[in-house]
Amino acid sequence: MLTIENKKRIVAKEDHLLLTEYLKKNKVVNGNKADSMLHVVENAELLENGDFPWEVVRLNSRVIIRDKVARLNYTYTVVMPELADHKQCKVSVFSEIGSALFGNSRGNDIYWKTPKGKRYFTIMAVSQYDYK
Repeated sequence: MLTIENKKRIVAKEDHLLLTEYLKKNKVVNGNKADSMLHVVENAELLENGDFPWEVVRLNSRVIIRDKVARLNYTYTVVMPELADHKQCKVSVFSEIGSALFGNSRGNDIYWKTPKGKRYFTIMAVSQYDYK
């Protein structure tokens, strides 16, 4: 199954609050990317931390994805923009890849746009930061 932009995603209430606050303070975050994340945040199914499924990508999740064409695995951590660091494979939740991963589950097929066209991936594994 391919992730559709209008698909309702699962978001932790804690992450929803952080993203909503960030979007209010930073009206423009990479243009349309902020609009895309705003759509995800506004239309999300919100869950408490204790009820949040371990296999769904949220802020600070470490995600292993598999390129469906090149058949290579990549590992990323989805973070707030100020913590993004390409060298450490930490991607902003507002980037193309971060917004494609956020709120999706292990096993989902996703895509995002690159300068060379769309790239297709499968979410192979998700590990969560300890939110206790």
